[in-house]
Amino acid sequence: LSRERMAKTDPKDRMHTLLQGIEGYNPQHLPELEKHLAWQIKENEYDFEANLVMLRLYQFNPELFNGDAVRLILLKAIGNLPFTDLTLCKYLIQTDRLMEEPLCHIIELGSLLETCQFHKFWETYKENQDIVGNISDWTSSVRSFIAYVIDTTYQRISKRLLMSLLDITSDDELKSVLETRHWKLEKKTTDEEWIFITNHEASVKSTKIKEKVTFDAMAKN
Repeated sequence: LSRERMAKTDPKDRMHTLLQGIEGYNPQHLPELEKHLAWQIKENEYDFEANLVMLRLYQFNPELFNGDAVRLILLKAIGNLPFTDLTLCKYLIQTDRLMEEPLCHIIELGSLLETCQFHKFWETYKENQDIVGNISDWTSSVRSFIAYVIDTTYQRISKRLLMSLLDITSDDELKSVLETRHWKLEKKTTDEEWIFITNHEASVKSTKIKEKVTFDAMAKN
């Protein structure tokens, strides 16, 4: 595609076209990839494939490593749980880099979510809120993942426990969650209020998750 035609296409399509074949290994595309990442943050979009190429270019060209860009990539990957994006991203980052701040805190947050230590996650997140920065709806994505886990785990859950797992404090926030997830607040018969997880049976059915990495560059060595 000509540059003029590429400029008119969807940003993801344009980036994927730019990185076809051997071009996916060209470090000269890093500035364009970093701009593409900034677009993802601004528009609340997500391009996992482009972000993987970006990490691989940093891996092959360590002198070009951009810690802030990697921070954003990892946070966006966490926001896409329960898919395995975070694990795949970690494979492309040197271990010593992952042990440095703030990346080590992001990895800890991801690990706490993956192991369903939700109370500990919120506690750790509140101690390191600055690392999320200006990623809009990141906590909403995290709450969606926690709600997904609740969907597949509980038939009924106490209102108190549900609100603590989701780190919400108001009845208005709870009402929004119940409407979104199609859960129901049961009639109060005791001092404890309970939520009925209406979609439990449908949720526990096994789901086949297929990763889609379509770049030729990702398939060729």
